[in-house]
Amino acid sequence: MIIYLIAGPPGIGKSTYGRELVPTDIPIVDHDLAAQQYKKEGLLDYSQLASQKANQFINGCIKEKVDFALELNLGYKSHYEYLRSLVVSDKHVRVHLILFFTENVNLCLLRAKARFENGGHLVAPGIIEEMYKNTLPLLKRNLSIFSLFTFVSVTNTEIEVVTGSNIPAWVEKFDLTKYIQSGI
Repeated sequence: MIIYLIAGPPGIGKSTYGRELVPTDIPIVDHDLAAQQYKKEGLLDYSQLASQKANQFINGCIKEKVDFALELNLGYKSHYEYLRSLVVSDKHVRVHLILFFTENVNLCLLRAKARFENGGHLVAPGIIEEMYKNTLPLLKRNLSIFSLFTFVSVTNTEIEVVTGSNIPAWVEKFDLTKYIQSGI
């Protein structure tokens, strides 16, 4: 069974572009989207309800050995602890990391601000900056969780899957080049 993990700092484009990198028949668990929908319905405990529903769905998929995708920032140690708890639950679980990242944290800040101004959820700038700063160092310490890697480079003008011919500086700086998949 495969968990497709769509990851990256807030505002990087996970919800907007993640679907393009996951097989079309795979459901995507997006806590933020669910919480936003419950909030629109007027539910006061919308975030808690979204977490509860997401966890129920994920646990059901793991129990039934059904592939699914999950959006998760991977900007805090707790995100990896949660991911490890999913992997430990079944030795046959493989995690395919689809990591969106950029050289420019301001891109994340601007996109998150625009999302909020258009009715989406708010993530404080300090949180975005902290998660951005933590993303790659935490990934380096937790590489063993993942079976497959897809890196996605995000700039002001394009979003592209990283290949051997278009390696961004952040991949090289954190010595991730050996994890680039060929033919994606």
